Amino acid sequence: MQIIAKNSLPTVQINGEVAAHILNASDHPGLSVSAFIVDVATDAGPPRHTHPYEEIFVIVEGTVRLEAGGESVDATPEDICVVPAGTPHKFANLGPGRARMVNIHAAKDVVTEFVPDEADTNESYAYNRPGA
Repeated sequence: MQIIAKNSLPTVQINGEVAAHILNASDHPGLSVSAFIVDVATDAGPPRHTHPYEEIFVIVEGTVRLEAGGESVDATPEDICVVPAGTPHKFANLGPGRARMVNIHAAKDVVTEFVPDEADTNESYAYNRPGA
């Protein structure tokens, strides 16, 4: 068994606060699946992006508007959403309160490619590695 301290993981910041911790499997011997542990404020979420693998959204708390491949759904803890590989997607917390979820990345390495989106006006998304 491995125990990984969440505060040792790289983070994503949105609007100046930590919005996710990134468990990149290739940074931890023996792991083959990566994940984002997400905790976002109301109206927060990443810009539109893709991954070359499936992403599974497991909402633990709150309501998240997930847009993927031209579809939009307001997902709750009653839903598990699967975004196919290569599908442009984004999400935002609808509130009230925080949204918490675990986003499973079906790969050893997290790979994210941002997609131009005229509707995105939030330029505060930042990736941070501990100690960097």
